[in-house]
Amino acid sequence: MSEATPDTAPRWLPWLIAVAGFAFDIAAYWPGQMSFDSAYTWWQARGGTTTDIAPPMLILLWRVCDALLEGPGLVFALHLALFWSGLALFAGALRICALRISAPRTIALMLVAGFAPVPWLLRGHVWTDVGLFCALLFVTGALARAQATRQRGWLICALPALFYAAAVRHNALPAVLPFAVWMAWLAGGGALRKPRAWRTALAAIALCAVFVAGAAMVNSRVDRHVPLWPAAAEWDLAAISIASGEMLLPSFMIGPGLEVAELAEAFRHWSITPMLQNTRHGMRDPFMTDYTPEELSTLRNAWFAAIRAHPRAWLTHHWRQACALFGVHDPAWPRELIYVDDEFQYRDNPPVARNPSALHKALMRGAAKLSTTPLLAGWPYFVIGLLAVPAAWRRRRGLAGTGALALLASAFLYAIPLVLLVPAELRYLGWSCFASVLAAATAWLAPYSIREADC
Repeated sequence: MSEATPDTAPRWLPWLIAVAGFAFDIAAYWPGQMSFDSAYTWWQARGGTTTDIAPPMLILLWRVCDALLEGPGLVFALHLALFWSGLALFAGALRICALRISAPRTIALMLVAGFAPVPWLLRGHVWTDVGLFCALLFVTGALARAQATRQRGWLICALPALFYAAAVRHNALPAVLPFAVWMAWLAGGGALRKPRAWRTALAAIALCAVFVAGAAMVNSRVDRHVPLWPAAAEWDLAAISIASGEMLLPSFMIGPGLEVAELAEAFRHWSITPMLQNTRHGMRDPFMTDYTPEELSTLRNAWFAAIRAHPRAWLTHHWRQACALFGVHDPAWPRELIYVDDEFQYRDNPPVARNPSALHKALMRGAAKLSTTPLLAGWPYFVIGLLAVPAAWRRRRGLAGTGALALLASAFLYAIPLVLLVPAELRYLGWSCFASVLAAATAWLAPYSIREADC
């Protein structure tokens, strides 16, 4: 592709694409697709008993939005606004630092990032995972703008979105950390003054500490606190019990008479849900009832003892879990592990009409066809991210490299703990998949400019 003249890509082009993308998403998905988790969050926002199973940040936001417009629509639109404005800010900042960037390159970068299959499909849902990657994209755009223009006001603009990202997911801190470092580096002068590494690190740690403290304050404002680790313990103990042939789950976690053979029939490595729902004698739902301190201590001790006694069984379970999470989804698995084309109604929530448009139906037919292909699996996106690392590193002195490296660091730091923590639901990989694609598009599509090292 030949290089364009400085004015080939007008400054309003990224915003035109962003407005078009926002309008497309509204037409395709309004008022936002709701799974059980979404509906449960809305019920809590409407006055139901609040818990911290998922961080209450989305509950609080939804409560404010519901006062203006009842239903998921306003939360959905807010997430989309963060996404598309963040992408426009980022593309515009690249234009400032590389005056030769052409209109075709600008269009290609934004469309590749915005309509890669995973972010395109997940963006239609009202989920905390979507809130995370939309907020982090806005942060990316605001920080890129701050670096390109040397205007620190953009750092202030990035702060609320970065706090929202840190507070909307319990496991968000690894994803937030690279952006805290980038923000601290810019606040210290960035490329202009080359701030010392230790000062940048201390500032980033302090910023993360403030976010953690703020998120903890938000999380404390719930009616019922629920520990999350018992779910991981129950799933691990079930897998090790099946591998060893010995029931290792404490008696208060299983129904009377439950045997290993029955547990094995219901157990799946891709989710804890089948074994909770499909045994005849029943199992304890780790989220729906409270534990005594003695029960928590017994469960913890049984979990650690089982891992020590059967490390190979534990590792095998998590290897299979990771393969299910990152690999192509089996046609026999529930499609809801990938996307939810529904408006789930929970208890007394008002019914929400589904999107009836021909566009939505066509997109869902396309999603169904892609659901068992690598385009809706996590591993290709991580391969793309790894392949982009050398190009991003070579450009590390300019905005394209800085942005790409921050995105890649965030993507991989966020993904690593997921191997041990989550079931095979695509939404958990949403940010990592999107950040990998955007980083690759930035490293490969943004042309080098002699001004780049000054940004």
